[in-house]
Amino acid sequence: MIRLLTLSSISLLFQEIKSFAPIRLFHRSPVKHSSICLSPSVRQSVDWIKKESLESILPVKDAHAIISELISHESLMDDSEHLISRNLDSVEKKLRKETRSLQEVFGKDITDKLLSSVQNIDAYDSGSVKTFLGSDAINALLAKILYNGIFEFFQKIDIFGNIINSLPILGPIRQQLIKETKKSLDKSLGPLVQNFLGTYTKTAVLQASEYVLSPSNRKAFASANVKLVSSILERPVSSLIPSSEIIEKLKKDAFLYLRNADTESVDKYLTFVYKLLGDKCVDNLINVDLVLEASPTLQKTLDNIWERANKNQ
Repeated sequence: MIRLLTLSSISLLFQEIKSFAPIRLFHRSPVKHSSICLSPSVRQSVDWIKKESLESILPVKDAHAIISELISHESLMDDSEHLISRNLDSVEKKLRKETRSLQEVFGKDITDKLLSSVQNIDAYDSGSVKTFLGSDAINALLAKILYNGIFEFFQKIDIFGNIINSLPILGPIRQQLIKETKKSLDKSLGPLVQNFLGTYTKTAVLQASEYVLSPSNRKAFASANVKLVSSILERPVSSLIPSSEIIEKLKKDAFLYLRNADTESVDKYLTFVYKLLGDKCVDNLINVDLVLEASPTLQKTLDNIWERANKNQ
């Protein structure tokens, strides 16, 4: 069920951005500088950073060159893989010793709000649901369940056994007839059932999709979602960590992918990002001046960082 939720979220996200049209962001009302007490140097830097777009700070050609240079530097990749692997190993060891549940880590208030949000999810994306349920794995699963169910049914009712037992035939002969009849039934029925299920599973998937998407069943699935998420939240954190073998394989695969990343793939990723955000600046995403005005401590922190950085030069 979580996978359905995830697929639904991803599908909705890409429906919004699949055209690669630049995102329209709105500007906030400016805050007067007089209400913000930053040193002149910090104020100047903040003003510059918040107004510069991603493209002006880092042109897409330069971004491509930097990425290509970094992933092609063998000793850098070796060192990075070793460092990241060592740090991840340290984090993994600590998590494996964590006996508290996620519910205990988050606290009752956050847990209740999370479960309430899950309970209130009242719709799934139909395309995602049909794609998931129509996958080869789900089709194979349905076919296997139906196939086993049909054979179990015939074995339970034992039609031919009951008919033969009612005939005036001696015991040993009767048992031999039942045995041979069942063998023949398995040989003839098996292919027929498989051929039938080859077409019927598509109908079953369609019916399952309609059942999941039906408004009348939303409450039932909402309860199922809550039960699933609750079971995860109640488990110890250590039990949710994949095996060391899986984590090690993921790390190896991730760095193998980076090392073998081709120019075309990098171009696609950068084109995607820059078409969405290339002409946007920090001030499009968050009202920097309002943030600074709201937190005098943040203003002092920026001044302290700037002062300490200059002292170390």
